[in-house]
Amino acid sequence: MEKFKIIAKTLTGLEELLAAEVERLGGINIGIGTRMVTYVGDKELLYKSCLWLRTALRVLKPIETFQASDPDELYARVKAIDWSKYVAEGQTIAIDATIFSDAFRHSKYAVYRTKDAICDWFTEQGLKRPSVAVTAADVQLNIHISETECTMSMDASGDPLYKRGYRTEGGEAPINEVLAAGILLKAGWDGSRDLIDPMCGSGTFLIEAALIATNTPAGIYRTRFGFETWTVGELAYDKEMWQDLYEDDSLEKEFTLRIYGNDISKVAIEQATENVKKAGLGKYITLEVKDFETVEQAPAEGCLMVCNPPYGRRLFTDIPNFYRMIGSVLKKAYQGCEAWIISLDGKSKVKDPRSGEYIEAEPFDFIGLKPSIKDSLNNGGIVCQLRKYEIFAGRFDDFRAEGKTLDKEKAEDRTEGKYSHLRKDRKSARPAGKGTNRSEGRDRKPFDKDSKPRERKPFDKERKASDRKPYERKTGGPISKYDKDGNLKDEKTLMMERLERRGHQPRKFDPNRPMFGDRFDASQHVLDLTQPKDAPKGETPDE
Repeated sequence: MEKFKIIAKTLTGLEELLAAEVERLGGINIGIGTRMVTYVGDKELLYKSCLWLRTALRVLKPIETFQASDPDELYARVKAIDWSKYVAEGQTIAIDATIFSDAFRHSKYAVYRTKDAICDWFTEQGLKRPSVAVTAADVQLNIHISETECTMSMDASGDPLYKRGYRTEGGEAPINEVLAAGILLKAGWDGSRDLIDPMCGSGTFLIEAALIATNTPAGIYRTRFGFETWTVGELAYDKEMWQDLYEDDSLEKEFTLRIYGNDISKVAIEQATENVKKAGLGKYITLEVKDFETVEQAPAEGCLMVCNPPYGRRLFTDIPNFYRMIGSVLKKAYQGCEAWIISLDGKSKVKDPRSGEYIEAEPFDFIGLKPSIKDSLNNGGIVCQLRKYEIFAGRFDDFRAEGKTLDKEKAEDRTEGKYSHLRKDRKSARPAGKGTNRSEGRDRKPFDKDSKPRERKPFDKERKASDRKPYERKTGGPISKYDKDGNLKDEKTLMMERLERRGHQPRKFDPNRPMFGDRFDASQHVLDLTQPKDAPKGETPDE
């Protein structure tokens, strides 16, 4: 069977995991680029890639590569292709574009010119020109332009591969299925221990974990792939080959442990139940409405925890208190377990409830535990970090004193000897300290310049009066933690005294705005719309 080049696209940070998946399927001449993996295979491997790859977004079959410096030259080059090999007369087409070029500043215009070239080719051949379909096109095409190099490909996946087909309910801000599978693979999940997602939402982590544990193909629930409507040329759909691959269950594994999913929202658990039921994985997954803050013990000893908690972007929450609670519950209830948490990578302004001040911090700052792995990922356009926490009893210094160490080996590190040298954009090719990656240039001190190093550190205790910040006033010594009777003050009293010393006045109670009162209880303040505005309290209009 003839072999050809195949391209699998993925998310940032999952390239080497995807390369390992491709190798297991039988791909050869594997190369890694930015958010993509290239390899060589035949039609059977093309079908397998669409069915099995968990960390791929799309699978493309390149058909032509050429140079074009402007839209007119793009039109001419596309029109020169013999389209009878790829599109049958009367079929519908759709075109997707990925452009990184100053010569093509308007991606839609490049798509229009590509579409016109294909349609004009059919017209000049005396054939019926193809129609453009918004959804479910017979032939999905992709044009990739990098500066002046253009690659025209056929999309074998059709709809993106993260659309697995099992999700009927999406919930609020669900995690991408490809990203969820990538996080599980990074965590080393293989079904050899129990797993829990304590904030499971609509159950994406749970279902992807069950698919991996049983070695079930990621695309088994999809009703359609793009290659199924290819009817001409050497790439024409081979129904018999596809049926053999789809119905082959010889690689499935037995999974005897449990996957647990909890969420504080009853609605989320109901959505997860529907998705798990549609996937037919209910015998492996246990779902329960439970507040993570009330957990006193992990569901199983030595289990793996994965979690995508809210981090104040798509879902809003009290970041400091919420993440302190996560760290506290992990330390108390999950000793001997591993926790993998994805959250925002970057600081934002949040109010610290202990001091009442607004500070610049990232959610991970409040967990209070030492991570053994930090990995950069992208979740729905938000730059995030995936962190691994190994939960043990006692302090970290005592843990090290016993001769124990944290496991800092990433999933990529386990395969680095095979795949890191294949990266076309590997960091080692950049000059030290010149890249934008946060891990580069760390051998340079943060205040180093071409001039002499600073003799005084920026936070020396002995500073001149002119060095003092505007808000650092002499206030007569520290605030005492005890009142005049010798009793320990509560945290709220201390906070109010700090604010008063800085000149802040506490908010006064406003009867017209009771929600700002110190003792406001929302459950006792429900509007009764049956009473007129001027009705005395406790009386009805009839009285």
